[in-house]
Amino acid sequence: MTTAAERKYINIRKRLDQLGYRQALTVECLPLVEKLFSDLVHTTESLRKSKLSAVKAEKESANFDFVLEPYKLENARLSKENNELYLELMKLREQSGQHIKELKTTLKKCARETADLKFLNNQYVHKLKLLEKESKAKNEKIQQLQEKNLQAVVQTPGGKKRSIAFRRQRMQIDEPAPPSEVSSYPVPQPRDPYVADLLQVADSRIHELQQEVYQLQEKLAMMESGLRDYNKQIELREREIERLSGVLGRGGSPEILSLETRNKANEKLIAHLNIQVDFLQQANKDLEKHIQELMETKETVTTEVVNLSNKNEKLCQELTEIDQLAQQLERHKEEVLETADKELEEARKEIKKNLSEIRNLEETMGKLQLELNLCHKEKERLSDELLMKSDLETVVHQLEQEKQRLNKKIESFAVTEKELTLEVERMRLEHGIKRRDKSPSRLDTFLKGVEEERDFYKKELERLQHVIQRRACSRNYSACEKIPVFKTLEKAQEELSALRQESTQTTVSHNTVSLMEKEKELALSDLRRIMAEKEALKEKLKHLQEMSIFGKSELEKTIEHLTCVNHQLENEKCELKSKILIMKETIESLEKKAKLQAQKLSCVAGDTSHQKAEVHSLRLANEQLQQSLEDCQHRLSLKRTEVESAQAQVKILEEKIGKLHLKMTSQNEEAHMMKKTIGVIDKEKDILQETVDEKTEKIANLHEILANKEKAITQMKLTVSEYESSLNQLKETLLHRDREISSLQRQLDAAHKELDEVGRAKEISFKENRRLQDDLATVARENQQISLELEAAVQEKEEMKSRVHNYITEVSRWESLMAAKEKENQDLLDRFQMLHHRAEDWEVKAHQAEGESSSVRLELLSIDTERRHLRERVELLEKEIQEHINAHHAYESQISSMAKAVSRLEEELRQQEEEKAAVLNDLSSLRELCIKLDSGKDIMTQQLNSKSLELERVAMELENVKTESELLKKQLSSERHTIKNLESLLATNRDKEFHSHLTSHEKDTEIQLLKEKLTLSESKLNSQSRENTMLRAKMAQLQTDLDVLKRQISTERYERERAVQEMRRTGLRTPPLSSARRSPLPSPEHGS
Repeated sequence: MTTAAERKYINIRKRLDQLGYRQALTVECLPLVEKLFSDLVHTTESLRKSKLSAVKAEKESANFDFVLEPYKLENARLSKENNELYLELMKLREQSGQHIKELKTTLKKCARETADLKFLNNQYVHKLKLLEKESKAKNEKIQQLQEKNLQAVVQTPGGKKRSIAFRRQRMQIDEPAPPSEVSSYPVPQPRDPYVADLLQVADSRIHELQQEVYQLQEKLAMMESGLRDYNKQIELREREIERLSGVLGRGGSPEILSLETRNKANEKLIAHLNIQVDFLQQANKDLEKHIQELMETKETVTTEVVNLSNKNEKLCQELTEIDQLAQQLERHKEEVLETADKELEEARKEIKKNLSEIRNLEETMGKLQLELNLCHKEKERLSDELLMKSDLETVVHQLEQEKQRLNKKIESFAVTEKELTLEVERMRLEHGIKRRDKSPSRLDTFLKGVEEERDFYKKELERLQHVIQRRACSRNYSACEKIPVFKTLEKAQEELSALRQESTQTTVSHNTVSLMEKEKELALSDLRRIMAEKEALKEKLKHLQEMSIFGKSELEKTIEHLTCVNHQLENEKCELKSKILIMKETIESLEKKAKLQAQKLSCVAGDTSHQKAEVHSLRLANEQLQQSLEDCQHRLSLKRTEVESAQAQVKILEEKIGKLHLKMTSQNEEAHMMKKTIGVIDKEKDILQETVDEKTEKIANLHEILANKEKAITQMKLTVSEYESSLNQLKETLLHRDREISSLQRQLDAAHKELDEVGRAKEISFKENRRLQDDLATVARENQQISLELEAAVQEKEEMKSRVHNYITEVSRWESLMAAKEKENQDLLDRFQMLHHRAEDWEVKAHQAEGESSSVRLELLSIDTERRHLRERVELLEKEIQEHINAHHAYESQISSMAKAVSRLEEELRQQEEEKAAVLNDLSSLRELCIKLDSGKDIMTQQLNSKSLELERVAMELENVKTESELLKKQLSSERHTIKNLESLLATNRDKEFHSHLTSHEKDTEIQLLKEKLTLSESKLNSQSRENTMLRAKMAQLQTDLDVLKRQISTERYERERAVQEMRRTGLRTPPLSSARRSPLPSPEHGS
């Protein structure tokens, strides 16, 4: 081993010693230990680093959680906003779907009308072309006829007449042509169905188009009024939101400030709109004056069917565009409906889940009720067992008292027995010298009797050994075991007193004494033999004592086992006490809470019955209003964009309509049509003013009603907030109660388990008590047997004594004793009768035994020896009895402790039962509270539904009022447009009048030229008059055809309206048209 290796070894050994590794280290293990040591150092350093990194990571994670909290809050807020925006989007989709339906219906109506117009236009164009062809043909024919007329005849001054070709004939009409005799020429019926009075058809069509334009203008006005009403509603809701946010938040947020600024801007806008309304009313008055001026100007308007056809084509293009838009809106609507259906299905699924959860909870409540009923039954059973136990305790207590009393008697008897033994020894010493005179025959008889007694006592000893073995297995004594001992002691006392009397009375002679001495020697030999037998018996007794000691050890083991069980029961009892104390504390806290809640409920009971329903309804209404407000705000933002786009489209349409109206007004230049239209407008204006006045009054009333309702809503919201807080508190208390109830149920389950264990222990104790009682009964029987045997021995002793004493005195004494003890035991009476019979037998023997007193003395000596043996046996038995008594005391103490423990457990059970009853009462009160809350909830939901229906009805009324006001505004705007159009028409008419004046001058010059031509054409008129009559007949026929066509058109319109009504019934309603119908419009009859 080198120095380097030694150094390494020393260093490693030092390090290992420092670290506490004291084991032996060899040189061969050095490299392995070095590697292990380096690995250990490395691992410790890495462990330190990992711990530091873990600490740093925990700090960073804590900081990370702290940093994440605001992001989490922001995320929750954004998710809520996203959900609200989604709800608003869904509502807007529903509204857009309704709007699309309305537009589709209007588009369909417009498409039908355009198709009709196209058909009429094509018919009229075809008719015009035919008429133009016919007119051209007629003109050509007229020219041909004029050229084919007779040649002009010129009369020369010479009186000659000469015809000149290429010169027209001139006629001088002196008189008009005579009227024809025929009133009207037969007119052939035209086969062409397209022949019609184009002018009348065009006029009627212009009126219809005007009415449609008016309707479109009214719809636009209605839309504008609806937008204004929506703006007003939004302003009111924003005000309400601001007020509610001020009440709820009690702090100024930037959103509230923005809402206030919006409210102020909306108020300014309302004021500006009111100023505009006043200005428009003044303009309306000015227009009325202008219309009156226009009434004075009556000029005709020419029709232009070509322009109408162009306009119809443009309208067809616009209708196709509208159809495309309607299709897009329908698609959008279908998507919205699909999403709504999905959401409804999800909501239904959630409702089903909630219903299933409610059913599960009801089932659990039923199970808990069943368990409570079982607990009640178990409680009743335990109470019955406790009563049984209390009865057993009373019996045990009585037995203990009886045992104490018997112990006292045994002690007194032991003292008396000692005194008797001393007196017997004294008597033996005094009278021992006088026992020698006795006959041998009597000694033989005496010895035989002694041997018989010896055999008898041997048998008794064997029987007692069996009894002692049984007694070693037994564990308890009853009060009955002491009764025979007392009897034997009393009998022994009586025998001693009798012996004392005999010793005083007997006087024996010297002969008898010598005889007695011989007999004594014989008796001594016999005694020696008996002593040997006694020693054998002693050995047997020792064996029996060892058996009894083994039984005692077994008894001690059982006692130790019982003490362990007792300690376990005491520990369980302590645990139960601690649990009961905890339960008592929880019950006291619950009672305090219940009292507080009862006080609160007594304070609130007067108001809750009426206000709970209102609070719930108002809370739901508040939530609905808030949601609707947010939805309306979102819808407003979307609808503003839509309104802007719609306004742009409306402007485009208004421009197109203005152009159409200008074209139509250029065609309606006739004065009677203008008069009729102006009269209709005046009437409509009067009706509109009346309706506007009525609706302004209604709006004012509605505003007052809304203000009152808003005040009521504010008050109710305040009460709602208060009641919501109270409801939250009640919910929290209910949750606490539920938790406490669950904990109490668990404790009850644990108590039930413990009670089951206690019941089992009780059953075991009952079994042990029964076994002990059986042991006591067996011991009592054995004691009775021993007492019987002792009585038999005493009776034999009494027989020996009766030889000495007079039987009469003895009988009288026994009679007195038996008379005294007749009440104590009926068994003694039987024995007394036996003794009485024996006494009668012994009376005869007593007369014979007068000379046998010496033999009696010898017998007394043997009896004394036997008494000594018996005393020893009695002492042994008394020791065993004392041991059994001590064991009995120990058992009694254990039983008393068990009884006390059982009584304590019974008291604890009673307390638990009382607590359980209190808990059940609390549960019943809680159930009643839950039922009351559920009933209040149902009432609140009913009131909420009624109030929501009232709110919907009011909202519908408001919407109707708004639509009516919008219709009025649209009518006003349409009237403005008509006035502008009329002004433009007037300007064009004036221009036309100027041009007509210029043309009139030119025409006057032409008329003068034409007058000259008239003279020439009058001749032609005569020829053409016939053709005119024919043409008039044709015109009349065409007029009749036109009337037929008008009737057909009216029937077609009627059928169309009927079809529209049927479509409405099927579901395709057109609210704008219905609103247009509500407003008074110029009818086609007025127009025509």
